[in-house]
Amino acid sequence: MELLKLCLNQLKDKGAQKAEVNVSKEIKEEMNINSGEVSLLRSLEEYNIEMTAFIDQKKDVIKLNKIDELSIEQAAMEVTQNAKNSEPDPANDIPNGELKKEFKDSETQLDVEMMHRRLKEFIKDVNEQYDRLVIEEAILEHNKIKSYYQNTGGVELYSEDSQYNFTVMFFAKENKKTSSFNYTVQTTKDLDRAILQLGALSNLLEQSIDHLEPKAIEQKKFTGDVIITPDCMSAMTYFLLSHLSNQYMISGISKFKGKIGEKLLDEKLTIKTEPDSRKLALKDYFGKDGFVNRNDYLFQAGVLKNYLLNYYGALKTGFERGPSTSVYSGIVIEPGDKSFDEMVKSMDQGIILARFSGGQPAPNGDFSGIAKNSYYVKDGKIQYPIKETMISGNLFDMLKDIKAISKERLNNGQTLMPYIQLRNAVISSK
Repeated sequence: MELLKLCLNQLKDKGAQKAEVNVSKEIKEEMNINSGEVSLLRSLEEYNIEMTAFIDQKKDVIKLNKIDELSIEQAAMEVTQNAKNSEPDPANDIPNGELKKEFKDSETQLDVEMMHRRLKEFIKDVNEQYDRLVIEEAILEHNKIKSYYQNTGGVELYSEDSQYNFTVMFFAKENKKTSSFNYTVQTTKDLDRAILQLGALSNLLEQSIDHLEPKAIEQKKFTGDVIITPDCMSAMTYFLLSHLSNQYMISGISKFKGKIGEKLLDEKLTIKTEPDSRKLALKDYFGKDGFVNRNDYLFQAGVLKNYLLNYYGALKTGFERGPSTSVYSGIVIEPGDKSFDEMVKSMDQGIILARFSGGQPAPNGDFSGIAKNSYYVKDGKIQYPIKETMISGNLFDMLKDIKAISKERLNNGQTLMPYIQLRNAVISSK
């Protein structure tokens, strides 16, 4: 791609000893729902450039979305000057060696007629099945992304990927009663199914309707089980895997640093990173550091197998570069041997946690927050939707003693997650 060569040449001309460039070109076609009607198709085309200059083990990064030669020249001048003025770090480097690779996923063809049909169908289904639901905004988009990486060390990478994304924001309303605001993003390679059948979307809409009439749990405080839904588990997994990433590993606060090969979590738990997954619609073939990603285990039967370090993080810590670097997409948790219904029946007392509002857990794993869109369970039965309920515990301790993992998994195109049942959650009701 001539644009990458232009960027690299400008960086070298301005004094960079080493350089790398990432370029993405995204073509987006979107339709949305406004006031219950499908709007016309809108087309967007966007370039994003990230240029990195290296000088005497010093570096700086600049981002821009203009592709004209003058803008690139000015950016190259700025980033090289900033690199000269930054602090040296031996971990500032690029991969070397001749490597040229292309990756192409099966193409998702743009079908405007089907996009319109599926949105019309979604409006009809929601009106018929969830008449108290208010759709704040809904967008169906077709994305085609071309990604490029090139550096002065001989690495050239290219990928082409396409998919549909459906984003919806909603709440339920009846007279003066309203439920809390919620949203979801579903990614799919095709529109063969109705939108309501994507991921956990129908479950999320039902939760909003249910929470028009929530109740406070009568027992003010108790310790019990919690079943974390797949959507909520994605957020919890993000925190867990952050301890494998640059930020936590380099700062030294990671719970898992230097523990490759050790059993750190319950043996029921197996987590994989799958940037090139056959199961997921979203792909991530290579990192911005110029390394090709691969599918691999992060935890296998509770044993730590890999970190999620990029090249800088690997050089900085002395550990291997990870099979990928993402802590939020391309994550797959293996299924268990219990059905969701069996998990509920096994509970004496506890909650089903569908959404957690409380920010990130502390570095030691302690968390405390509000259980949103959640349900009270007693004597093996779901009793009612709950309100004003706090949940707290230590995520690391709880993941060392998992009660059950469901056979069922939900696929939102970005992650594949089961229900996970944990013990010893402290649940408090106002």
